[in-house]
Amino acid sequence: MPNQQSKRRRKKYQAGSAYAGDVKPTGVLGFLSGANMVKFIFIGMALALAVGGAATIFGGNVFRSSSHNGDNFVLPDDNANATEEPDSEFDVISLPQPVFSIDPDATYVATIRTALGDIEVELLAGQAPNTVNNFVYLANEDFYDGLVFHHVASGFSATAGDPACSAETATTHCVGDGGPGYDLEDDATGEIQTGSLGMANGSQFFIALDDSSQFEEFASFGRVVSGLDVAAQLVANTEIQSIDIAVQ
Repeated sequence: MPNQQSKRRRKKYQAGSAYAGDVKPTGVLGFLSGANMVKFIFIGMALALAVGGAATIFGGNVFRSSSHNGDNFVLPDDNANATEEPDSEFDVISLPQPVFSIDPDATYVATIRTALGDIEVELLAGQAPNTVNNFVYLANEDFYDGLVFHHVASGFSATAGDPACSAETATTHCVGDGGPGYDLEDDATGEIQTGSLGMANGSQFFIALDDSSQFEEFASFGRVVSGLDVAAQLVANTEIQSIDIAVQ
């Protein structure tokens, strides 16, 4: 409710007052008086209507421009992340579980033949019988023939034995996680030094080109006795021509 001071001011500037023609209000009060007041009201209403209409017409589109609606959201290409289908000529290897058939007391020598030269490996049948039996089985099945060393870290290790990593399919199918299609019973892990061989994924063997504690979780099943210089020259996609097994 207005106080007495505001009442007196309204009376003072009211038409017919003794002060009406003598005292002119200035500033905001002057603008709001008389005809100016009416103009102000009409201008204010017009502006309000204009702003309200603009918000109704354009407001929805302005806010929707930052959201995913049917007008501006483009669905991703269904084929953008599609995985290339393997060629029909490529078959996933799945061999039967090997029967234990080696003599742990015998001396087995594997000769890994490559275009760079031969690598002769003594297999440690007494130390890692399951792994050696598996390696001999795969070699005698010609499993490794035509496969490549798909991962080579110079001065560290060279790995081969993924059936998807052959000379023909290495660039399209080789991921580096393939195996023979069965699980291999583990042998006891041990120290792997330069020239030692370890195995993973049931068929992938690596040649250690340096001493490293990173090999400690693998069982050492062989050691290079000749051709370590050839192993040091291996590069990615060096093909294995064959692996021959001899019993001495």
